[in-house]
Amino acid sequence: MFPLVWIIATAVAARAWLLFRTPYVPGINGAYYLVQARALLDRGVLGIPDMPLTFHLHASVTWALMHLTHLSQSEAIVWAVKGCDAVLPPQVAWPVFVLMRRWARARGHGDAGPLAAAALACLASPWLLIVGELQKNSLALVWLALLVTTLHTWLGAPTTRRGLAVLASLWLLGLTHIGVLGAALVLLAAVMLVCIARHERAADWRHALPWVAAGVMLLAATSAWVMLKYDPSRIHRLMTALSNPAAFSADGKRGPTPPGGAMHLAQWGSWLAFALTVTPALVVAGRGRATLPTADVAIAAGGALTVLVLTGPWFGPDKAMRFSLIALLPAIMVGAFALLHVSTAWVRRTLLGAALLIGVGSTAVYLPQGGQAALRATAMQELQGLASSIANPERTLVVAPHGTEWWSAWFLHTRIAQPDAVRADDWARYERVLFLVVKPGAQVEMLGRGPPPPAGARPSLGGDAPALPAGGGTPPRREAPIPADAEVLHDGVSLKLVRVATPPEFVRHGTARSALP
Repeated sequence: MFPLVWIIATAVAARAWLLFRTPYVPGINGAYYLVQARALLDRGVLGIPDMPLTFHLHASVTWALMHLTHLSQSEAIVWAVKGCDAVLPPQVAWPVFVLMRRWARARGHGDAGPLAAAALACLASPWLLIVGELQKNSLALVWLALLVTTLHTWLGAPTTRRGLAVLASLWLLGLTHIGVLGAALVLLAAVMLVCIARHERAADWRHALPWVAAGVMLLAATSAWVMLKYDPSRIHRLMTALSNPAAFSADGKRGPTPPGGAMHLAQWGSWLAFALTVTPALVVAGRGRATLPTADVAIAAGGALTVLVLTGPWFGPDKAMRFSLIALLPAIMVGAFALLHVSTAWVRRTLLGAALLIGVGSTAVYLPQGGQAALRATAMQELQGLASSIANPERTLVVAPHGTEWWSAWFLHTRIAQPDAVRADDWARYERVLFLVVKPGAQVEMLGRGPPPPAGARPSLGGDAPALPAGGGTPPRREAPIPADAEVLHDGVSLKLVRVATPPEFVRHGTARSALP
């Protein structure tokens, strides 16, 4: 266990380096988590409808820091958000190691394979690319690994306690991230189908039926609760994904991603890489179906099938990126399963070493340059200085491009909107409508993407201002055309803030047109 502790500590240190090397939060949507935590502390409700667990953790840690230290609320929120994102996601190594060690011991191997899988699960470069950016996703992967491990335990020897552990994992997923929950449902379905195919007698499955029914009831109850209390649009997206996969896969467009082009070829290449990783597990499970335990065959084959479904080129680019991040965890687990069945020791060690070199070695390359916030430091300072010029933040709407809107809400305490979401009636609802322009060179290009906006909704901070456009998918980074008669309130090195007295033409006609930044 001592080497595992060192692996987790190293992952925590790497994430902390990226998070705390800047006074801000890395990523396009890093400030999103700051704003949500402050809304919980100030109003007792989320500012934007979303899955609640991550934000309640942030708010709870903030409350503790404020009572144990002399930090202000804003300082405590920043420390809480960064601290949780540094410490919690690396805990995924524990359930991964437990399952891999179980498989390794069954093959008569030591802990080299399990430790390598645990290291990849918390230290591979893709996890660090999304530090500060996809915090809900990162935490949900811990619950996904826990689900896989507890499901394997329960399938091997079903008991009430083990069944409850599986249901608890699903419940945590349902409170954390709808996308990972959807992936978990796909995995559960694949595992159950493999189990049914593996068993020849229906009597063998009598013990599972009550737990399957309980799981369905739990998911239904959790979904209904979240739908009523937190975010009905995300539940709608999950139901769309399950009932109409073709429409869901198109990133909000009318059809699937058209063939051809560099993006489409890159998606095929990514799918091929995942297929090469998980296909050996399918081969091992198929050849050993008569001798391997049902739990091993079901988890390996079900996990491999899930990876192939999630990473296919039939998704739009945004969903493909997000699902690939989710699929990477089960790919590591089933890939390690196949690797543990390589009988030749030197081949097994060589492949383990190559996987670590690619996965963890690329992390060492990324660390020196990672951890950047959406805006450069000078732009952040300029934005923060604008707060003194806004007399009534609660009655002010700031229209800002993606990557800047959350920092506007954090520093200025105003309601926010993206250009595609602002409507003509917002001019009647607010005393002032301000447009923020980010000048060239002030915004940092980010590799990661933030949490997707809810589909079919115009959520807001506090519930009375649009923050994101309807339709789902991550919106493009673009700015609205500024009317010639707009009143310039600030024209600095990085930012320009203007007051728009009446709805511009693109708002009045209901279709947002954008100018290049």
